[in-house]
Amino acid sequence: MINLAALDKNRPIHFVGIGGVGMSSLASLLGEQGYTVTGSDSAESGNVKALRKAGIEVTIGHDPSNVRVRTSVIVASLAAVGLTNPEVLRGREIGIRVADRAHLLGSVMAQYEESIAVSGTAGKTTTTTLFDRVLTGVGLDPTTVVGSPATPDNPNYRNGRGKYVVAEACEYYRAFHHIRPGTAVVLNMVPGDHGDYFPDPEDMYDAFDTFIGNIRQGGLLVTSADQPRTRNLGQGRDLRRVTFGFSPEADYQAVILGWDGGRARFAVLYRGELLGEIASGLLGKHNVTNTLAVIATGHQHGLTLDEMREPIESFTGAPRRLQFQGKRHGVNVWDDLACTPEEMKATMSALRGAAGTGRITVVLRPNSYSRVRDLLQHYPDAFTRDDRIVLTGIFRGRDKDTFGMTPKHVLKVLRKAGLNVQYVPDVKEAPNTESILGALHGMREGDTLITVGPNDIAPIGRAWLGSQA
Repeated sequence: MINLAALDKNRPIHFVGIGGVGMSSLASLLGEQGYTVTGSDSAESGNVKALRKAGIEVTIGHDPSNVRVRTSVIVASLAAVGLTNPEVLRGREIGIRVADRAHLLGSVMAQYEESIAVSGTAGKTTTTTLFDRVLTGVGLDPTTVVGSPATPDNPNYRNGRGKYVVAEACEYYRAFHHIRPGTAVVLNMVPGDHGDYFPDPEDMYDAFDTFIGNIRQGGLLVTSADQPRTRNLGQGRDLRRVTFGFSPEADYQAVILGWDGGRARFAVLYRGELLGEIASGLLGKHNVTNTLAVIATGHQHGLTLDEMREPIESFTGAPRRLQFQGKRHGVNVWDDLACTPEEMKATMSALRGAAGTGRITVVLRPNSYSRVRDLLQHYPDAFTRDDRIVLTGIFRGRDKDTFGMTPKHVLKVLRKAGLNVQYVPDVKEAPNTESILGALHGMREGDTLITVGPNDIAPIGRAWLGSQA
């Protein structure tokens, strides 16, 4: 833990890789709380621009000279930048403490009377952002740390004045083990995700089980009843425990009453008793469970469904989480971060509810060679033969190895399943925007276009909206 109260706010906290979604939110939060914050990153980005606009000094490029002698702490996501980063090495050389981003998040959350940590391999950002909207809507003025890109309309943090803090709790590299929350939410566990770190599902389960063991004494676990592994978490531990989901065995059960343009209206039952009905502002069945997690947690914290209704029904999503981009020539354009075939399947199912009878074109960018290695055979499960797929190269991400995987492995498995797919190779490991836009010719009124993958695929949809084709 970092004793933030003991730090001299005039001495910089230096963030290495400050433009990352998780790093930028913490840097922005501490800057607004009066700490002197500096940082570096390898490239310009929207997050870097937002940080500079907030008055935070950001240097492009990693160099030992970026570390000032008076720096109090160096913060880095060590899984991303490594121990050999020149600024990390410089800090250790001159005796400055180097802390992982996860330690800092745990230290920030420890300052608040009520802390809610949102975990799971999918849905964390959407759910955390919805928590923010609900707690803000009922006047509790929370502090929030979210893992999404910062935009003018959607900052990735909130510096509240209330007793609540809400943050994403990431399982990768067991980062969430540095958090001791009052309330832990477990949305799901998708087998095979982060296969570069978790060798098998048991190792992932053990990581979540340890996280649950860190809940403060007398705290609360809110976990999904729809997966066997999450359903059994926390049993036998000395804590309050409730489950949520579609399962009749769930303490908080959602019962779908109908759909409107891909958005559900559903009843909420608490241990068999009707709490009320609510309409989701989000597309898809998977977002019903994300919303239900918020309802269950809020209810356990003394909120009523009526109090939570307006912020829930008006919430339309977080950046890059099935986000509507715009419309041109009658074609609706969407964007989604989905990293695994399981997430893609949920995204595509939700989108079909909104698309109706129109055709769907997907610009698909597989996220990381390790995921392709571990989940290759599941990619066809996300799509139907009515979909048109434009496949790009594989985004390297944190992978230092390709594991023998190439985009043609994905192409082969998609075509073997009878899917309509066209491959557009990358240029210097980046999407070939011009060629992708050329492959999108032929869309007509009533169709839907969606970009699926890491952040560098999102501009394709915006480019199509702005093109003259």
